[in-house]
Amino acid sequence: MYDESIFFIGADGASSASLLFAPERVLSFHDARRETTFEEGRDFEVRRDERTVVRLPGSRMPCTPAEDVAPLICADDDAFHRRQVEVTYTHAGGWDGPTPRCGDEALPGTIRRLRAAEPVRVALTGDSISEGYNASGFIRVPPYQAAYGALVAAGLEQAYGSPIELHNFAVAGWTSDHGLADVERVVSANPQLVIVAYGMNDASYAAPAELAGNVSALIDQVRRTSPDAEFVIVSPMLPNPEADPRVMPRFPAYRDALTRLSGRGVALADVTTLWTQLLARKAYYDFTGNGLNHPNDFGHRLHAQVILALLVERDRLTAATAR
Repeated sequence: MYDESIFFIGADGASSASLLFAPERVLSFHDARRETTFEEGRDFEVRRDERTVVRLPGSRMPCTPAEDVAPLICADDDAFHRRQVEVTYTHAGGWDGPTPRCGDEALPGTIRRLRAAEPVRVALTGDSISEGYNASGFIRVPPYQAAYGALVAAGLEQAYGSPIELHNFAVAGWTSDHGLADVERVVSANPQLVIVAYGMNDASYAAPAELAGNVSALIDQVRRTSPDAEFVIVSPMLPNPEADPRVMPRFPAYRDALTRLSGRGVALADVTTLWTQLLARKAYYDFTGNGLNHPNDFGHRLHAQVILALLVERDRLTAATAR
């Protein structure tokens, strides 16, 4: 596990946070800005059987009192990033949750081009998450990691040697209605692969059928001009359930509605199920960028890995997504 993020909540004394896996050996532990390296026994203790890291009294690692967490939500771009830490560790066993598989049948044209190391034009349409919000590169703080769209492009280039031409048309605040209205910009790129990622903002008002209908119409309109274009539909990550629990039931319903659009030329990148699995193992604040509805660097990498798993054979995928 590379640079899994943690957000400690509690007083300045000992506090703890969960890891995704039971660690065998900690390889590195640092703040999210990569400015300070922390030491086992001085700053933290690992309880391996419990998948837990304990922040020790007097630790140099940041820790936020519980009453100070809510005011941080959407306070500023770096509010969570500068309070998070990252740990790299070895672990036994692997991921036991749902795992995407390479979409040879759903995305045959794209995968054929990639295997031949041919250039691929990719268009991305979505909201603030897809625009890149709260990735450290987007907010211009160390370590300056790119958002998931650019990570996908870099991962494909690394795995296949294909030159990837990425056109990111995502705009903060947009819903699938905006994406459908903006389809001409997507078409103008003459894309061979289109990544469609809406739902977070739609959840404030749109029924699942409306979201899926807009995405389906967008696909149809792109195909009128680019009949060979293929599509990856990204089902949305989950927002903070403490912020507005009323919208939470929409997200699995969105995933299910978008799944029904899958078929020849259309594959679903199921980020929704992944986020559900994450929340069963870790706290929301561990992998959020704004405390509400954006991923941090770790979350952007997870988005990229779900998409890359649809496009890269497993033997190539490990090398492409390790960092």
